[in-house]
Amino acid sequence: MISDSRYVFGGSGAVSGAVRKKADYAIGWSWSPTYTGTNEAFRQVAQPLMDRWTRLCDMRGGVFDWRLGLRCASIAMDRDGDCFAVKTITPEGSPRIQWLEGHRIGTPTIGWQQADTVPDNEQTRGYAGLPILSGVIYDEFMRAVGYNLLPSEDDSMISDQEWNIIPASAVESFSDPDWFSASRGIPSIIRAILDWYDLGETREAEKIAVKAHSSLVMVEKNETGRREIGREAIGSGGLPSAGRQSLQTQMIDKGLIRYIKSSGDISAHETNRPGEAWQNFMDEITRGAFLGMDMPIEFAWNSSQIGGAGIRSMVGQVQRAIENRQAVMYKPAMATFLWAVAVYMQGKAIPFSPDWWSWEFSMPAKFSVDMGRDSQNRREDVKTGLRSFSEVVGEDGIDLRDHVKRRIADYLLAKQEADAAGVPMEWVLNPSAVVPPSTEITVTNERA
Repeated sequence: MISDSRYVFGGSGAVSGAVRKKADYAIGWSWSPTYTGTNEAFRQVAQPLMDRWTRLCDMRGGVFDWRLGLRCASIAMDRDGDCFAVKTITPEGSPRIQWLEGHRIGTPTIGWQQADTVPDNEQTRGYAGLPILSGVIYDEFMRAVGYNLLPSEDDSMISDQEWNIIPASAVESFSDPDWFSASRGIPSIIRAILDWYDLGETREAEKIAVKAHSSLVMVEKNETGRREIGREAIGSGGLPSAGRQSLQTQMIDKGLIRYIKSSGDISAHETNRPGEAWQNFMDEITRGAFLGMDMPIEFAWNSSQIGGAGIRSMVGQVQRAIENRQAVMYKPAMATFLWAVAVYMQGKAIPFSPDWWSWEFSMPAKFSVDMGRDSQNRREDVKTGLRSFSEVVGEDGIDLRDHVKRRIADYLLAKQEADAAGVPMEWVLNPSAVVPPSTEITVTNERA
C-alpha cells in the first residue's frame, strides 16, 4: 500500500497538492507551545528554553524543526499511513526527535515469510513469544510494547532478518486509524487507489489520442488514396500539369499554396478531443477519489463552478477534515513535547512545578475563502465574548504574552515620540480614529 500510495503521490499533481494543502492548513506556522500554568518562576525559565527547543528538536538539524516535523508527519499520514517519532537523548542530556517513515518499521523475515511472533534470541530479550504484526509488537491486550526498526537502504551489510526492537515508551506513533484492531495506519490515498490508477491510464491514453490528432493538420483526398512517393521524388508530387510544366508547391509570404486535381479535395483536420463527455466522466471519477481522501475536489481543484451555498459546504467539509487531522496529531505531539520538558526538569535545566504539564499548542487560522469577512467575524466574536483574545491571537501562531508585550512596547514608543513632537499620541497609534481639530491651533513659537 505504501508503494502504490507513493507512486500516486509522486505522479499526480492533484493528489500531492491536496495532501500538502491539508498539511499547510492543519499545521501551518502554528503549534507553538505556550505554558498555561500559574507558576511564574517556572514560566520565565521553561518558556524561552522550550521555544528554543522547538527550533533544535530534530536530530538532523538544518531546516528541520518542530513545525516542519509535524507538517511532514501530516503528509506521511496521507501518503504512507503513519510515521514515528523516536525520542532520544544526546550525550549532553538534550532531548531530540528522530522521525521515521512508515517503511522503516516492519517485521523481519524468517525463511520466506514474515514472523507472526517474536523469536527467542539475544536481540529479542524481553519480547520473545509476543505477537508481531507489520513491525509492531503487542501484549495480550493488543497494546503496542515495541517497534522493530528495519535496516535502511544504506545498511547493505545488515540482513533483513536482524531484529532491532525499540521500546514503545520511546516511540510516538502518528496515524489516523479506521479500525479498532488496526496495527498500522492506512494511507488515505489508498482508499481510492483503483480510481487513481484508472484516471492515470485513461488520461495517458487520451493524451496519445490528442497528440495523434494534433499531428494531423491537412487531409488530402486523391484518386489513389495513398501517398505517391515515386512521383514526389522527382518533384511532380502527383500534381496536375499545365502544358509541359508541372505545378509545384510554392511558398509565398510564409504561406503554403497546394495545387491539386479537380477531382481531389483538401480540408483541415478537426478534432474535439478531449470531448465534454470525457471530461465530465473524468471529473466524476476524480471527485469520488478525492472523497476517499476525505477532501472535496474543490479544495485542490477549480471551485469557481460552485455557488455560495456550495462554497460554504466545501469550507465546512475541509475544516472538519483539518480539525480531525489536528485532533489525531495533538496527543502524540503533546506527549513528545512533555517528554522533552520532563527531560529538562530531570537535568535541572527547568525547575520543578506541580503544573509542569500545563502547556497548549497554538492552532492555525481556520480554512477560509474570504479572509476579510472572517477577520471581521473574529473581531466581533472577541467584542461579544464568544471567543477569547488568546484563542484568536493563537490562530496566527503568536503567543498571547508576547503579543501583549509587543503592544505595550508599541504604546510606550508612540507615547515617547508623540510627547517629544508635541502631537497627540492617537495620531501615531490610530490615525484613522482621530478627528481633525475644528478650531485654529495657536502657535506660540515665533519662528514657527
